[in-house]
Amino acid sequence: MSRFVPLIFRRRITTIGGAFALAIAVAACSPGTTGTPTVAANGDGPAEAINLRVSSATTYTRNFNIYSPSTDLAPTAGLVYEPLVRRNVFKGGALEPWLAESWEWSDGDKVLTLKLRKDVKFADGTPMTSKDVAFTLNIPLKYPELNTGGQTYVSAEAIDESTVVVKWSKSGRLDFYRFAAGASTNPPRIVPEHIWKDKDLKTWVNPDPVGTGVAALDQFTPQQISYKARADYWNGALPMKLIKIVAAGGDDQTKARLLKGNLDFATMSWPNAQAEYVARNPKTNLYSTYATGGEESLLFNLAKAPFDDVNVRRALAMSLDRESLLKLAPTGQNPANACGLEPEVYKDYMAPECKVQTSDPENAKKALADGGWKIEGGKLTKDGKAYDLSLKVVQEYTNWMAYGKGMQDQWKTNLGLDVKVVAVPEENYDPPLNEGDFDMALYWTGGSNGMYSVFSDQLDPATYKPIGEDSSYLNQGRWKDKSTVPLLDQLRATVGDDAKQKDAGRRLQRIVLDQVPYSPMFSSVWFVDMNMTRWTGWPVPGQTQFAPHSSLGPDLVLTLKNLKPVIR
Repeated sequence: MSRFVPLIFRRRITTIGGAFALAIAVAACSPGTTGTPTVAANGDGPAEAINLRVSSATTYTRNFNIYSPSTDLAPTAGLVYEPLVRRNVFKGGALEPWLAESWEWSDGDKVLTLKLRKDVKFADGTPMTSKDVAFTLNIPLKYPELNTGGQTYVSAEAIDESTVVVKWSKSGRLDFYRFAAGASTNPPRIVPEHIWKDKDLKTWVNPDPVGTGVAALDQFTPQQISYKARADYWNGALPMKLIKIVAAGGDDQTKARLLKGNLDFATMSWPNAQAEYVARNPKTNLYSTYATGGEESLLFNLAKAPFDDVNVRRALAMSLDRESLLKLAPTGQNPANACGLEPEVYKDYMAPECKVQTSDPENAKKALADGGWKIEGGKLTKDGKAYDLSLKVVQEYTNWMAYGKGMQDQWKTNLGLDVKVVAVPEENYDPPLNEGDFDMALYWTGGSNGMYSVFSDQLDPATYKPIGEDSSYLNQGRWKDKSTVPLLDQLRATVGDDAKQKDAGRRLQRIVLDQVPYSPMFSSVWFVDMNMTRWTGWPVPGQTQFAPHSSLGPDLVLTLKNLKPVIR
């Protein structure tokens, strides 16, 4: 199974908005035409609960402290705790109001004044005020070790009951993206000061969470978490009474539950889902993918030979047929754009010369020859030295395993090159990449955090770390060419200026295309499996401005709000 993990300030388990009316418009927009409620002969009432599977976990831990240093947290805290703003991943990461209904910048964009909604209550009936927001925003300042969202502001102060002022030491427009629940896992999510103020946030597990969110904890067992939908939720009540998060286990167990109709929703890639799932019952079984704004790319370790030679990187990238690779495990993904931007999210910013890279073995061989390389006995050789090459993939991801084998076969067929595929368990995958212990690896690049993040994640020399040092999920490929610095600076300094963003963005795309610091392979998507036996009205890709994924708190809320029960 493939997943998407946010690319900035990860934690293991991925243009400023206007008036609040924008969020209401999003909530009210048509959820598409996926399914039509039916009335069964027995006349039973509508469904009152919805069953979701959000991970491959078999048990859950009752830890709802969203700022806990522990990685063993209860899932779907986004139903309880909410961010100030929402990131719309389908509009290039545009920020839209959520708990904050508006905001203004001043003092050279170093001061942000947030105006909060006045109709928000915590689940215990206490009104949310600016004091709760300021308290929350000061958590990462008081406990820097809990700053898992990478916040960079220097102060947050409540001015009146519904106004908070946040200050940065330099322009904070770009860093404000980290306040949003979108592709970022850990934005500031507002907590009640009257409950949290006396707790040791490094050890407290918050077993009975109280937030502003659409749901409140009803029951907890290691196998299932039940949330009760709040009738007094500020953004309107849900059509269901209970939301059940089921520890359904791995992919095979989840598939069986979906086919039986015991689950309404899961986030799981399903190779051949059209044949194995949808075709089994087209009226109820639905499988969709939603663009994350990022891509699954072939990372090269630029700090070691032979990958420090652009000719080698070009040859390895050009000799692959991405479309045929996807056919080995069809999950609904598409071949990636060669320049590193996802068309569904960044179409207005893409350079015209950037298209899907097609297989070109002859030019791949020419690139090797231009660099003085030969392939002898299946090995890449130069100046009397031979190199053994390897590709890392995640062992549990069936599609990545298939793609890795396919890439191995294509390199052998097209270049005569032997590449070893190394399958690594998911829990052990990231640390070696962060420390530079790899040749090549499939990994995620880009995202919907805006173009600066798309390119700075892998192309900022300031984050370069020598092999053996932890790169902290930034620049794992070890890029240190300073030609990208002024372009990244331009992107950072011109948020909101489309012309300058396009100029710098297109020149960075050209660097990705020409220098191949990494090679985009496949579109990174959220995989969603739905069973419409009990609930219909699921979002249709391309027709709604929200994705039904558990990692996107506001989007999940908008999804649930727009569902309709099937009357039995």
